[in-house]
Amino acid sequence: TETVAGTADPSAPGWFAGATADPAQSLAIVYPPAGALIPPNLGEMDVHWTDPAGKDVYEIMLSGGFLTLKTYVAGLGASTWHTLAAEHWARLSSGASGVDLTVRVRGLSSASPSTFIEGSEAVRIAAEDLRGGVYYWNTSQAAIMRFDMTGTGTAPERFYPPVGETGCVGCHAVSRDGTVVAYRRDGGNMNYGNALRVDGLAKQLADDTQQWNFAAIHPGNEDLFTTTTTGLYRTALATGVVTPLYDGGRIAHPDVAATGTAIVATQLTAGTEVWTSAASLVVFDYDPDSKSVGAPRTLVPQLGEAYPYYPSFSPDSDWVLFNQAIGGSSYDNPNAQLWVTRADGSGAPIRLAAAEVAASYDSWPKWTPFVATETTAGITEAVMWFTFASRRPFGVRSGPDQKPQLWLAPFFPGRAAAGQPATGPAIRLPFQLIAEGNHIAQWTEEIVVIQ
Repeated sequence: TETVAGTADPSAPGWFAGATADPAQSLAIVYPPAGALIPPNLGEMDVHWTDPAGKDVYEIMLSGGFLTLKTYVAGLGASTWHTLAAEHWARLSSGASGVDLTVRVRGLSSASPSTFIEGSEAVRIAAEDLRGGVYYWNTSQAAIMRFDMTGTGTAPERFYPPVGETGCVGCHAVSRDGTVVAYRRDGGNMNYGNALRVDGLAKQLADDTQQWNFAAIHPGNEDLFTTTTTGLYRTALATGVVTPLYDGGRIAHPDVAATGTAIVATQLTAGTEVWTSAASLVVFDYDPDSKSVGAPRTLVPQLGEAYPYYPSFSPDSDWVLFNQAIGGSSYDNPNAQLWVTRADGSGAPIRLAAAEVAASYDSWPKWTPFVATETTAGITEAVMWFTFASRRPFGVRSGPDQKPQLWLAPFFPGRAAAGQPATGPAIRLPFQLIAEGNHIAQWTEEIVVIQ
């Protein structure tokens, strides 16, 4: 058991040791959400709670495995929180990974410290680290930012455009190995794009020669797939030569399976590629040798007014994650829901409701690039993580008008296949600033160093 220095009076530990519980009142833990699975390498860890009794001193305890951490903080009013520094979360999770973690908050009045009120909940620290790196669009800095989950840094790095340059490049894609990043300039429904070699930021195409809406990079890093207002195209990155792959309908939001043999995309029937308002999901079988696709096969049809969009292949290529909404458009839709379906089309789509918050713009879902394992009650199962952008409040620290932030949730394919709840509550990635808007998180196996 360790005590981390906090903001409360040094006498606080003694007050709590001598106090008894008041059964008539209680605290409510607001964050992390009960039942959440939390990677051991998350970084900072917030604990938020509400206190209707207005106590002014709090004891925060996180306990699991071989370690219990306590800290004592002075109150901030009816709603309050505490951030456990990354070094303390790392120490706690190293002693509690793969086990349940109790989060408990007690509050008392320093003027009359004979009784305390408390609230507690259980979360779980994952057995394995969250691996990979993420590139995302930051609306406040107008730049693609990146963060390495396997590194030691606590702040994201500005990737592109360099400081001093402007222009929206938010519609970006990243290769699976992290060596190539594609982008499209200046928003809208069509504009010029390019691809960068990450190690030296060398452009792969001649400027102002190719226009598209969305792009995806083949795992072999030789081919760039783009969508325009007339269909799906392939660009050979070595030569810049563009070849039409499919022109039988309007296509948006392409994503390539890790096998390199399938492309999933949105086939829209109303709206535009960026602001789709009616659509279905289709899969193109791709032949890497002939560099051609077969006819699209419908994966998820539109059902009534509910249309799917933003598909993403899981790291094992067996599942497709996507948004679905009724009304509005595919861009930042308040009604966006999170769904998953088998990539081969078998079985019915599954809603990931446990990761959602109603009317919170839960958009742009993307998988992280690795499959991990968890063991619970002697049962070992696979887990794959995914992120999405959400405007939901961050505990008590922000309101319903929050700018979009990146949230993380687990997916258990074995549970999904068995018809069991397949996800859990989402947690916020802590390297973000609350005042800045972040979305379109694209994950890669590693962050390549810029020379």
